[in-house]
Amino acid sequence: MLTDKRVLVTGASKDIGRGIALDLARHGATVVGTYNTGTSDAEELLALGIKEMVHLNHLDREESAATLRQLAASGPFHGIVNNAAVIEFASWESSLDSWDRVFDVNLRGPLATTIALAPEMPRDSSVVNISSTAGTLGSFDSLAYSASKAALTNLTKSLANVLGPSGIRVNAVSPCYIDVDAPAESARLTPLGRNGFPNDIASVVAFLLTDGARFVTGTEITVDGGYMAADTLAKRAYEAH
Repeated sequence: MLTDKRVLVTGASKDIGRGIALDLARHGATVVGTYNTGTSDAEELLALGIKEMVHLNHLDREESAATLRQLAASGPFHGIVNNAAVIEFASWESSLDSWDRVFDVNLRGPLATTIALAPEMPRDSSVVNISSTAGTLGSFDSLAYSASKAALTNLTKSLANVLGPSGIRVNAVSPCYIDVDAPAESARLTPLGRNGFPNDIASVVAFLLTDGARFVTGTEITVDGGYMAADTLAKRAYEAH
């Protein structure tokens, strides 16, 4: 399905990114992954079939720009999955302390990556930004993260506008609670009664990279087990009867 397609997955060494990278490789894609921390995880992915793992630190603008130039010079990509992200928890009064760091990785990083690689991407290529349902809901203790994901979803629409004439599609996938880091009680909040798994996200990303999604662009696909469709208080009241 993705044979002969070269795809970059940022933040590929762990969690959702790891699931996406491995799933795309299973579908025949030549996957280049990036990582910031987790060298041993990156080495393991190479042993599991990921073609190349490249160190990329979006918090170091000079270094990341040089890395992106090298990736652009290495040959065209048919797909980009902008997955790398950070979250920092703090009181709302302290949110400014982490604001720039979170936005540099979660928003500037995807934009910088797309700007660097899009000029060489062939027609019918695809960019997938991993956003979050947190970008739709307000936050209590991760204001910068939620705001950055809201901005990423909007950036997705803008990039779809400007890259559409080049035949490049841009979409966002927004997960909710994923099993690798979700509290156990969150499973009870979804109509499906479970948390998501990285492969639940990966399968949607894979679809968006295929020709089957050739008329899908500028949209956000929420992958949350129905979490955003449910009033959790009403759900609990319903289940109590």
